[in-house]
Amino acid sequence: MCDSNISAFPLHRRRKLVEGIARVLEFKNGEDANAFWRNTAKAILVQLSESGIAPGVAEQEVGTLLHAVLGDIATRSAAKLAQ
Repeated sequence: MCDSNISAFPLHRRRKLVEGIARVLEFKNGEDANAFWRNTAKAILVQLSESGIAPGVAEQEVGTLLHAVLGDIATRSAAKLAQ
């Protein structure tokens, strides 16, 4: 199978996706949080693969999404502390 040149709208720019994952992770800890993220990442990788996104690009998108989610959680935490 060859890699495709298809590109999708960057996952980390999908605010509803980022905020939704961040909200769930805010209320999970330890293995529950890890399991949620792993399942979410796998589902997204499958969706991207089925859309024709090359595996390496898909993995990079999911990694960038994780950084955006963690940044969103950090921003929310800072805002709560500032109140």
